[in-house]
Amino acid sequence: MTNLSNLIVVEIAEGIAGPLAGVRLADLGATVIKVEPNEGDFMREASPAKVGSDMSAAFFELNRGKKSVQLGEKLEQATAAVDALLAKADVLILDRSQEEITALGLEDVTNRFPGLIVVDISPWGRKGPMADLQGSELTAQAMAGYTRYLGRRGLPARRLGSDAGSIGTGIFAVQAALSALLHRNDGGRGQRISVSILNSLLSMKSIHLAAQSDPDAYKGPRVGGPHEPVEQGWKTADKPIYFAFGGSVGATGRAGWEQFVEEMGMSELLSDSRFDKRGKASTGHGSEAIRLRPVYEKYFANKTSAELVASMHKHRANAAVYATAVEALEHEQTKALGIVVEVPDHGGQTKVRAFPGAFSDIVVELKGDAPALGADTGTVLAELGFTPEQQRALQTAGGIFGVAA
Repeated sequence: MTNLSNLIVVEIAEGIAGPLAGVRLADLGATVIKVEPNEGDFMREASPAKVGSDMSAAFFELNRGKKSVQLGEKLEQATAAVDALLAKADVLILDRSQEEITALGLEDVTNRFPGLIVVDISPWGRKGPMADLQGSELTAQAMAGYTRYLGRRGLPARRLGSDAGSIGTGIFAVQAALSALLHRNDGGRGQRISVSILNSLLSMKSIHLAAQSDPDAYKGPRVGGPHEPVEQGWKTADKPIYFAFGGSVGATGRAGWEQFVEEMGMSELLSDSRFDKRGKASTGHGSEAIRLRPVYEKYFANKTSAELVASMHKHRANAAVYATAVEALEHEQTKALGIVVEVPDHGGQTKVRAFPGAFSDIVVELKGDAPALGADTGTVLAELGFTPEQQRALQTAGGIFGVAA
């Protein structure tokens, strides 16, 4: 049992950000009731499918352990059921358009349910000239300037490989919900919190913004810009590596670099004027790293990535071999941290990523069995006091779907 085991969360959200927040709260013990549109969360159709199943792998990962209530096609007819849910809920995770919010009667929800915490997720935020516009991960990445740091000059812009904005928004949504719960439990009341993908992306870009606002005055860690090619690491005899001497916790900088180049038979670099700042400028994101990469790669061509990284670690550089997703999940360090765990999956077991934090006193038991669309509609409504006749009436009116005829 965890400290959120008495928490009830209603999730009227789909995609990544809202469901990620919901599954993280579920992992910490909360009961999460997912209220889906009539056609279901669009992530149910996302490829690829989970191995041995026709369920989307992404949907399973984001919706494990939740209950599913399916709405009908007439949202205004679902307000009684939604209100009954919210009357018992502690947190509402919401990512609907303003039109849907109005149809479901959620505009004044914090006034009608003073203890309710509403985490309101949107692409652009709920204020300003773009508040009512459609948005997505890619449009938010473009507006936040993330595409400036990817690809090469003269070639088409590239996106980040992951949905960083949506994932970050989900994480910030959990932080917001927990902060508001602490406030409420300390004598406050519920409240509405707006979390946007745009704000999340800009928040995660704080070092870049500081560096570029006044480059001549900035004294922090160096950051790349649009004039540089995408980082592909240093080539070796087998796999590319990344390494840096200096500029990180525990790295020894110049002395360690000198020992490394001598051990690797590269001692002529010690008298090469292009390496006058030694490892700090010519490795990692140092100012000369890209220009001098071919010099290193000439020496690295007959050495394996494992051999080079072992020597770098010996001399206290930070270094790693570029790994595939499978290699990363099967790495001994990953296993030591228990990052991959198995959860129940409708009679079997499925591997998922563990909760990102390791607690000393709280036992986190990840949930499995992502729900079928509307699988819990009747059960949830019955628990709220709706009789079978009332449920059928709601379904006939088009407010809900999935109860027995």
